[in-house]
Amino acid sequence: MATAFRPSAQRRYHHGNLKPALVEAAVALVGETQDWTFSLREVARRAGVSHNAPYKHFPEKRDLLAAVAARGFEALAERMLSSLEGRRDPRAGLLACGRAFVAHGVGNPALYRLMFSAALTSPDAGRPLTEKVAAAKARSIFDATLADAVRSAASPSSMANPRESAAASLAAWSLLHGLTMLAIDDFVGPPADVETLVDGLLGTLLEGVASHPPALPARIWVAPRL
Repeated sequence: MATAFRPSAQRRYHHGNLKPALVEAAVALVGETQDWTFSLREVARRAGVSHNAPYKHFPEKRDLLAAVAARGFEALAERMLSSLEGRRDPRAGLLACGRAFVAHGVGNPALYRLMFSAALTSPDAGRPLTEKVAAAKARSIFDATLADAVRSAASPSSMANPRESAAASLAAWSLLHGLTMLAIDDFVGPPADVETLVDGLLGTLLEGVASHPPALPARIWVAPRL
């Protein structure tokens, strides 16, 4: 089983680090309870601060959960970057990124659900900026790896077209997200072995993309849009 993401050693509040202490406390609660129905008062208690302290940085619980989701995307980015260390073959890099993606989600089910949860979407403002920035960074790592594959001729040169490249990236991320959710929801398993499916599934998708490069219709956009 992949090692689950854990927050850094818990820091009790002292002047200047209230915000990260609250986020770390919330990340720990998500991991322990596999839910995010806890109260801000519970987060404050875990961080060792007064029950009113969270409101200084997080006026609403959604604001805190957005910061937790951002931490999830930051951890995903770190995991994908680590998977690329020492790899020279662009295709192998793409597959390694895919395995890292699935391993992160399967190892952190509740955090992964929160990262993509509709609970963070506001009808007026969309998804929180802090989460979108972190998600965009994680997405850019995979997209850069895909671009490296294009430049090395491991993928069709036509995918250098921004819309075709975006469509290929969307196809790959859709596959990885779907596989991750199927594993989390117990539709494929065992969980410890699910990431071993990535090479075959993502490899087959990339072969299809090489034969028939996709393109996004002009009206279609792909998040996160900053």
